[in-house]
This record gives sequence, C-alpha cells and structure tokens, in this order.
Amino acid sequence: MRLAENSLPSQSLRSPASQLLDEKALTRFGELGLAGRLLLTSDGSTVTNMLEQIAGEQIVTAQLDQSLTTVDKETKALMSFPAAGLVTRVTNLAGAATGKIYVRAKSALSMSAMPRVVRADLLGTDEPIGRLLRKHRVESFREILSIHVPERPFPLAPSRRYLIFIGGCPALLIEESFTAECFLLCPERSQR
Repeated sequence: MRLAENSLPSQSLRSPASQLLDEKALTRFGELGLAGRLLLTSDGSTVTNMLEQIAGEQIVTAQLDQSLTTVDKETKALMSFPAAGLVTRVTNLAGAATGKIYVRAKSALSMSAMPRVVRADLLGTDEPIGRLLRKHRVESFREILSIHVPERPFPLAPSRRYLIFIGGCPALLIEESFTAECFLLCPERSQR
C-alpha cells in the first residue's frame, strides 16, 4: 500500500488533526494530500527538514521582526515562564534558490526558559528554531494546540499553533501558516 494513495476516511485518522478538527474541517484536511497532512501534524522535529525534502531545495529563514512584547492573557495562560514580556519573532521559511515563501511563522519565546547558548543564537541568527534546538542538543517536545484548515477554494493557508516544551516547561509558542506553495508541491493534491 502506498501512503500517498491512502484512502482511509478522515474520521478514522488517529492524529492530532482528528482530535482538533470538526468533521467538515477533517474532510478538508484529508484533501490536502500526504505532504500537507504531514506538515500540519508533525510534532517530532523541525518542519524545515521535511519541507526541504518536499520542495527539493534548501530552506532558509528570512527574519522579518524580533522584539520584546508584553504578554497577553491567552499567551500568559499557556506559558508558565513569562515575566514581564516575551521575545516575539516573525519569520518566513523560504526556498534558498527560488525565494518562494512556504511558511509564515510567529513565535513567542520565553528567554528565561531557554538554555543560555540557545538564547544567544536566537538573538543573533536567522536560523530556524528547530535547527537551533537540535544544534545545541536541547531535549524538547511539541504539543499541537490547534490546526486550522480554511474553506475551499485553494489557494488556502492552513495553519497550526503549538507549544515547544524545554525541561518540561513551555518555552515557545509558535503559529505557522503554510502558503499555497507548500500544497502545489504535493503531486497527489494536484491530481484531484
């Protein structure tokens, strides 16, 4: 059986999507194609490596903004570490050769929850967060909080929101929006 042709009904999925989406959204989720579903539900490592394999090109981070911000109520409820503020980082994950933007991301980082070497790199580089955590061998896990699959027609911008825990504490809150470019790369999606 080829996974790309997996015809399981969306109700039988046992993934974060099946727990976070209503029936209509699950149907739309199933229409994204294998690569799109994997990108939205990956909670293991960095999406960047997976995206490089799908796009067939190196993915780079274009940092648009990084600043200290006040903490809103919702973020404060999710993050146990924020003192007076968090560092927010707005980036795009883009193809190094083509310049195509695949992912738009906004991150809220609790610097006090991060190891010192990661803190220094986060403030001084455009490197994707997942790669920095791996580079410094920081044990972490991700908890997907929500997945959003908008109504048709395509192009659309499916998105997800998740926490990254370091040392058992929520250290990063990340929102990623996947551009239509991600789903144009999925051959099983374009054959429908």
